[in-house]
Amino acid sequence: MQKNIGSVMGLYPTPVTVVGVVVDEKVNFLTIAHVGIVEHGTFLISIDKAHEISDRGIRENKTVSVSLVNQSMLKSADYCGIAKGANTDKSGVFRYHFGELKTAPIIDEAPVSMECNVIDSFEIGNFKNYILKPVNTYVQEEYLNEKDKIDYEKASPVLFEFQNAQYLSTGTVIGKCWNIGKDFVNKNQ
Repeated sequence: MQKNIGSVMGLYPTPVTVVGVVVDEKVNFLTIAHVGIVEHGTFLISIDKAHEISDRGIRENKTVSVSLVNQSMLKSADYCGIAKGANTDKSGVFRYHFGELKTAPIIDEAPVSMECNVIDSFEIGNFKNYILKPVNTYVQEEYLNEKDKIDYEKASPVLFEFQNAQYLSTGTVIGKCWNIGKDFVNKNQ
């Protein structure tokens, strides 16, 4: 039997990402786990207004990088979520380079990094939300399968779970989409 626990956001866990921006000609990194796919070619990041430095960089440049975090990056990523860019220089936390977009620093060690253009933004409550379109996606070669698709089982992105304030690791593949349900028989019909 299910128990009603009230108006609780139950869609966690979500992927942990590190967002890279340039502000006042300096790189800044911010950890964000409030992310979501809007449609196959765009996604959303949601930034608490308390992170005004990163927010300003995104608003001014209309570009941002978004990198998935794996376990080897977790301590650095967690630090980037704790330290505020207003009083901490986080430009040396990760090695990075720039691709096509010169204000979207790409983290060298990230399993997957996207340089993105901002295509829309809106505010809800205490959060500024940005709709992003990836321009280029960079993947460590060891995390690509034989078809040059990202192998998320190998990349092993870390997940964020808000209710218990913890990080989770991703598991193994348990089935193929649009396949495991083919033999389902609805016994209620």
